[in-house]
Amino acid sequence: MSTETKNPSSSANPVPNGMRTVTPHLVCAGAADAIEFYKKAFGATENMRLAAPDGKLMHGCISIGDSMVMLVDEMPDCG
Repeated sequence: MSTETKNPSSSANPVPNGMRTVTPHLVCAGAADAIEFYKKAFGATENMRLAAPDGKLMHGCISIGDSMVMLVDEMPDCG
């Protein structure tokens, strides 16, 4: 199996600029609190936050070093 991340027949890069090959997407209770913890514990930088009307985090993105981590609040109503 090839370790190439690009399809030789395509010029499109499957890894968006600024992202690493694998980007974790964490689903947790209290994602906003998790972001604050990662800022204090690991010196994370908050890149963006999209909150739902009820205050839950629909999407968050932080950087730790040269890697990004995505976070979202758990939403049991969505299955």
